[in-house]
Amino acid sequence: MTTLNVLIIHLSAPEVDEHVAALRAIAPDSRFVVAYGGDRSEFARIREPDKAFVADPSWRGPPRSYQSYDEIFQIVHDRWLQVERELDACFVFEFDHLILRAEFEPALREVSQRTGADLLGKNCVVANGTNWHHYTRFRRDPALHRHLRSVSMRDDPSRLYGTVASGLWLTRAAIASFVSVSAHPACYGELYVPTLLHHLGHRVVDIDSVSRLYDSVRWEPEYSATEVTELQRRGATFVHPVKDPLARGQALAAAST
Repeated sequence: MTTLNVLIIHLSAPEVDEHVAALRAIAPDSRFVVAYGGDRSEFARIREPDKAFVADPSWRGPPRSYQSYDEIFQIVHDRWLQVERELDACFVFEFDHLILRAEFEPALREVSQRTGADLLGKNCVVANGTNWHHYTRFRRDPALHRHLRSVSMRDDPSRLYGTVASGLWLTRAAIASFVSVSAHPACYGELYVPTLLHHLGHRVVDIDSVSRLYDSVRWEPEYSATEVTELQRRGATFVHPVKDPLARGQALAAAST
């Protein structure tokens, strides 16, 4: 059993290569690949060979608009899962979601096996009846609800979920189900991914309800370098979001020693 760890990143080519090198130093037994959402000219300069370009413009537009994981999951399925049959799970995380311990993979796998989850996510819960702004955006979206009614295996096709999308752990079966859907409506990924997988019959689990692995993962505010250092000292496995390049570099360097 092997996990494919997919780094979503849009930074300069040298920063990408440095980030991947640091991750491999932290977790030398883990498999890391790059889903690149920046400029194509910069993509060509990335030395890391295990990379794929994400053409979807939602990764280059305004944040938290219609950012979609549809193409990323299709790339993961076609480029890696279909070729490497030993891969049975994916961990999809963004550049500001820091991995600080080599044991992150078995820790996530233990949670998934204990809960029977096909998807593990931060705050991965039912959004209906809440004031979460992405739920209020899409709660009456006709295209989304027509789509869910057409594919749902559940008694209630109107049920919507939400999650913090960075740090998603998915089984091979979940990815395969997702890409088997022939067309997807325009919808924000943090709502659409857990919602669609639920309606396709998969078990989606809020990791915070069953584990403390994501205690240092939050939507915002950003963590400072001082905060990250303290969390490392306490043994944190993941920290998100860390957008300051200096803080990321210091944290990854410290974790790899």
